[in-house]
Amino acid sequence: MHPSLPRLEPRARRRRRLGAGLALALAAVLPAVAMAQSPASQRTGVQAAEPAQASSGDEALDNAVAAVVVAALSAQLGAPAIEVRLDSFDVANAGPRDRSVSGQGRLRMGGEGGWIGFRYRTLYDSLLRSAGYPELTIGGVGAGEHEVPNDARLVSELEDRVASGLASQSRGTPRLQLDRISTVEGGQRLLRISADGVADFGLDGTSGIEIVGLYDRIAGRWQRVDYTLGSRPR
Repeated sequence: MHPSLPRLEPRARRRRRLGAGLALALAAVLPAVAMAQSPASQRTGVQAAEPAQASSGDEALDNAVAAVVVAALSAQLGAPAIEVRLDSFDVANAGPRDRSVSGQGRLRMGGEGGWIGFRYRTLYDSLLRSAGYPELTIGGVGAGEHEVPNDARLVSELEDRVASGLASQSRGTPRLQLDRISTVEGGQRLLRISADGVADFGLDGTSGIEIVGLYDRIAGRWQRVDYTLGSRPR
């Protein structure tokens, strides 16, 4: 495998915890993502969605998880306003005081277009009543999403972005060979383009690669591009 290279916009995989103050502040803005928009949410640019029905049965856990998920989505998508609904909480013991919390939800940006699904996973500290920075998979989730034909221009832009990111950490621009490309439409706004294939680094060898990009059709820009290098193809 090619030596480890930083991804263009890598997913946070380390266990990190938001300060209790931040978690509580966000929870006050969005208790379980279930309150009408308030002056506080207008100031932060984060809008609450319609009342959510899902609950773990633990209000403190629900609030803490909702807070970090909303904060992470807003930061990763760079959206000035975002509506979020959590549809499920799956809770399992992960230690004496930790709980592993995962589930699905839906988001909408700027009140425009339809909802797009996402999956989340985080650790909740039952003693501090705070949740860690979540792992997120945006798109490809939910009944309102469906596959659409690939846009050659967007696929080319996605390849260029990933190749440029890889080139900044290697001795030349790698050649990408993508074997599978699919585009999923989430509402009228977001497109999730995923692909996998091979990154050829010349004398440095080759590596498998998986790519996911989120494109905002209304803003006309990429909201997020992630890639992960895998094992060397045989």
